[in-house]
Amino acid sequence: MGEDMILGLKRGEVRLVPHQPEWRAAFVEEKNHLALLLGESALRIEHVGSTAVPDLPSKPVIDVAIAVWSFAEIDSWPTILKEAGYTYFGDREGRGDHFFAKGPDEMRTFYVHVVLIESDRWRDYLKFRNTLLANSPTRVAYADLKRQAAENHAGCRSAYTEAKDAWIRRVMNEEAWPATGTVAGCAFRSAIAGPPCIPVIVR
Repeated sequence: MGEDMILGLKRGEVRLVPHQPEWRAAFVEEKNHLALLLGESALRIEHVGSTAVPDLPSKPVIDVAIAVWSFAEIDSWPTILKEAGYTYFGDREGRGDHFFAKGPDEMRTFYVHVVLIESDRWRDYLKFRNTLLANSPTRVAYADLKRQAAENHAGCRSAYTEAKDAWIRRVMNEEAWPATGTVAGCAFRSAIAGPPCIPVIVR
């Protein structure tokens, strides 16, 4: 990882930084490590959230979504990932999203979200990321919203998240999910069956 890359945030803190180009390489390195640890039960490992989208300000924590066929397959993951520095928090909100955080409370660096590959949760992670990658006006609007929310709710992570929820839901409802096509120059077949894909950003 680059020595000058900004990565790491205190648990519960709201702090945005400019997009770091090195985040992509940091994700790939962590993805390879996770794939080695978790084996074939980790069907897809994707970079999601704002750190996956160039030009977006973001909290300096990299979000990773992992798709599995069944949650029965992850029974051993808390023990396996503990050795890699992760803490397991379970399905905190009851939405079928099992959450792991890497690093101590003072310096979280990666969030891992484990979801079912045929779930709306998995599709939504990819859909929102791909919408931001493909749509510049939406990306700019989201960047402005994030900055305003961070300014208004710097001391409250939950309020910061809530301030974005209605806008995100509206975008998700408005944007159709294509079965085939390209996103920022990257071909894909579908959210479930499509091949692992590293989007190519054309500037």
